[in-house]
Amino acid sequence: MFGIDVHSLEVLVPSLVGVIGISAVMVWAFIKVRHLMNEDEKK
Repeated sequence: MFGIDVHSLEVLVPSLVGVIGISAVMVWAFIKVRHLMNEDEKK
């Protein structure tokens, strides 16, 4: 029913890489903001 061929992989892999990349950047930014907020409270 759902066949994985070369064309499907050519479309699916870059999309997954993009989603994973954007998610990683969002998590990194969230951690960075929390760190900066905690630093600011200590002053």
